[in-house]
Amino acid sequence: MSLSCSTLFLCKEGYMETTIHRWVSLKPVHARLEQEDFFYLLYEKSREPEMALWNWTEQEKKTFLRMQYDFQCRSYQWQYPNLVGRMIHYRGQPVGKLVTVCGDRELRLIDLIIHPDFQGLGIGTSVVVKLQHEARVRRMPLGLSVQSHNMRAYKWYVKLGFEKVLEHEAYISMHWVPSIQVKSKS
Repeated sequence: MSLSCSTLFLCKEGYMETTIHRWVSLKPVHARLEQEDFFYLLYEKSREPEMALWNWTEQEKKTFLRMQYDFQCRSYQWQYPNLVGRMIHYRGQPVGKLVTVCGDRELRLIDLIIHPDFQGLGIGTSVVVKLQHEARVRRMPLGLSVQSHNMRAYKWYVKLGFEKVLEHEAYISMHWVPSIQVKSKS
């Protein structure tokens, strides 16, 4: 029996619905079938440009994507047992997924997907700025990895103040370090 991603992303105690911008909010994940379906749809949409390059039948694409999605869910659970998942809502409608984990030395952005129909509206920027604020409060860097072929996302993260730390064949590791202001004693 395999666990669904929405089961893996269940929010830990203390995570409640949070409004992060006028129309943008983060809502805890509760293991519901409609959330699972939505998470898979987001994953499928995020892979469409890549799938368009392959000369596969629709059934081959669907089978491959389902297998990859299930693998990603299991991989997240194995690598990040304390991960927290939240649905991103825009004007009350689910439009994305946010997965984070807070370690001893770093707040890590594991996954951020905004449905293509809602990209370019500032939703993702609002979410990342909220995470940067959280990292600043915790006095720790915010880390992430972006696929090396996704230059659009890479440039967006650079614009938001992230710097490249390491480059692998498949991923670029990045981090954002908050400027911590120390009050001088007068």
